[in-house]
Amino acid sequence: MHPLLFVHLIAVGLWAGCIATEVVLELTEGQRPPLDSRLAPLHAWVDRAVELPAIAMAALTGGALLHHSPIATDPLLQAKVGLGASAVPLNLAAAFTVQRRYQAWLRQDLAAYAHAHLWHERIGVGCVLTLVSALLLGGWRLTGALAAG
Repeated sequence: MHPLLFVHLIAVGLWAGCIATEVVLELTEGQRPPLDSRLAPLHAWVDRAVELPAIAMAALTGGALLHHSPIATDPLLQAKVGLGASAVPLNLAAAFTVQRRYQAWLRQDLAAYAHAHLWHERIGVGCVLTLVSALLLGGWRLTGALAAG
């Protein structure tokens, strides 16, 4: 396995793990009243400390891998790259709403909290769908490539 691919897979795994952690946080802590919940500060911390660096590493290594890949002749790779590339800005937008929600939580501004939370839920669906789809296509392509080679 190419070392750059290995680093890319680690970064994507960290990113996916962050999303899974955040889904659990949203489902468990999101049921509590906002000011009593630790959702906003925990999610904001996960984004800043782990998820955003993992996204940056996944995007950089993914872009670098394109120089070594047959993207022009591989429709499966084209779909995977398109989905992964779509997941990056969606996740950055979601991280923005998470930070806005955290700022509202600090100010104890329930209206701003609810607004940011609603936008995060809407954008978050796209994040999950695009990243999971890219992971599935990447895994399918990788296992097919391993079986063939």
